[in-house]
Amino acid sequence: MKKNKDKKLKIVWFFISRYKIFFFFLIALSIFAGLIEALNVGLMYPIIKNILNTQGVENAFIDFIDPYIRIIPIKDELLRLATAFIIIALTSFIIKTVYYYFSAKFSAIIVTETKQKMFNKCINSDYQYFIDNKQGEILYKISQAPNSIANVLTVISDIFLFFFLAISVFFMLAMMSWKLVVIVGIAGIIYMYIIKEISTRISYKAGAKQRDSGQKERVIVTEYTIGIKQIKVNETFDYWKDMFDKAINTFWFHHRKNYFWNKLPQILLWMVIYIAIGGAIIIIKILYPGRFLYLLPLIGTFATGIFLVLPKIAQFGQFRMQFMNQMPNLETVYEELKDKSYSKIDNGTINFKKLRKGIYFKNVTFSHKERDILLKNIDMDVKKDKTTALVGPSGTGKSTIINLMLRLYDIDNGGVYIDNTNIKEFDIFTFLDKVGFVSQDTFIFNASVKENISFGKDFSDEEIIEAAKKANAHEFICKLPEGYDTIVGDKGMRLSGGEQQRVAIARAIIRKPEIFLLDEATSSLDTISEKAVQKAIDEISKSCTTFIIAHRLSTVKNADIIHVLHEGKIVESGSHKELIVKKGKYWELYKTQDE
Repeated sequence: MKKNKDKKLKIVWFFISRYKIFFFFLIALSIFAGLIEALNVGLMYPIIKNILNTQGVENAFIDFIDPYIRIIPIKDELLRLATAFIIIALTSFIIKTVYYYFSAKFSAIIVTETKQKMFNKCINSDYQYFIDNKQGEILYKISQAPNSIANVLTVISDIFLFFFLAISVFFMLAMMSWKLVVIVGIAGIIYMYIIKEISTRISYKAGAKQRDSGQKERVIVTEYTIGIKQIKVNETFDYWKDMFDKAINTFWFHHRKNYFWNKLPQILLWMVIYIAIGGAIIIIKILYPGRFLYLLPLIGTFATGIFLVLPKIAQFGQFRMQFMNQMPNLETVYEELKDKSYSKIDNGTINFKKLRKGIYFKNVTFSHKERDILLKNIDMDVKKDKTTALVGPSGTGKSTIINLMLRLYDIDNGGVYIDNTNIKEFDIFTFLDKVGFVSQDTFIFNASVKENISFGKDFSDEEIIEAAKKANAHEFICKLPEGYDTIVGDKGMRLSGGEQQRVAIARAIIRKPEIFLLDEATSSLDTISEKAVQKAIDEISKSCTTFIIAHRLSTVKNADIIHVLHEGKIVESGSHKELIVKKGKYWELYKTQDE
């Protein structure tokens, strides 16, 4: 149990530690606020005594504070006490205002920084991270889970303020009557123990269930929006609705459960307070009928202190339950930030300037995580200023070869060389800056055509139009309602497949690449769209080194060299004519498509 508690404190300190001076400043403010408010409670005693004109009982607190009260230049004692009461109340208000302002700022800074760290972690993670994690889970971890840090920090801020207030008031009351404080303290300890058990057994587990169902909810919504066409066509709405309903019902069931147990101890404590005060008055009146008026200032002061402090104790319990409820999200963020398993690809230090000879695969072997070997002893040359094609059945590792060239993965054995230098030695960003890449799964985001072509880079309108012309896209773009400023919708849904591909090719062309990589860029297009896209590809291939993966062999007939991949190995290489004459694997594939 202690180990588990230490871990939770370690996680909280992980988020706070960078701003520990700020944190300790808040603690100092909370101590000061607690002391000031305790003074206000303590002043109730002489005020009540003065109003009732009774002697009261002697206590150390009044002896301590009286010399400071007398500094106020007012002769009437009650007016002097009331003035002191007002001054202390105003001071308490100012300190609390400053405290809550900086507390809110403290939370905002840490949550903002944490979300930035989470997004940076996402940016810098290896490609494998996005394969192993669902989109909805990633979305939840970045956008939702860090918000719990603000809730926890708010709880911690309130805990410190209320804790030091409670300590100050109890200390002040102890100076008046330690016996009454002991009775109240024992009741408080029993209450806190009950709250501890509830928070550990219910709130933490409820928080974990809420986190899991919250992630599930976002996964379902994300996957539904991505697959909406297939879902509508296949009419599987009930399946998705059922999963979504289960996720949100689970979330709100545990939210309701946690809310109920959160509130129950608080209302129970208020009942105990009222009963205790009423009972104390009855007992004192019965046992000390002649001294009741004499003890009334003490009773009034204690009642004021108890009404101020015990609700705070109730909130301590509520705070603990809130804290435990939010901890699963903090654990998720903490574990994500500490996880180094998706940062295994190290960047090189050599700046890539120009391709001089080509790209070479030398005895390359590769397997995906927890899968059988996909590529086996691959030897392949991608010559400078030539068009190289790679063909073969689905699932043989063609796209994986491009991913290795883009360094989305690192190989298991062998090496990929740019000229005579291993690709691992290059700064990958300087290399990718010279690469144009177009895939079958074109990424078009909800922005203008112009923004989709420039893709976050700073290009002039003239450069964008020139790239669109080379991509055979300018003509259809001009026919759009707003031309290059037309918003294309989510995933480019306002454009046809062929139009999306040509925008993607323009995006690659505008970078003026030395190396052009095409991963089945025309496989999902109709014949007319394919011809338009193929024309753009042929145009750009004249001016740079081109590597094409193709399912349709008709698109690679003019390649300088074609490699045939079968069961993870290159089994044939040559021009289209040479491979047809051999009547091997390429001929079999070509004959099948020709039929």
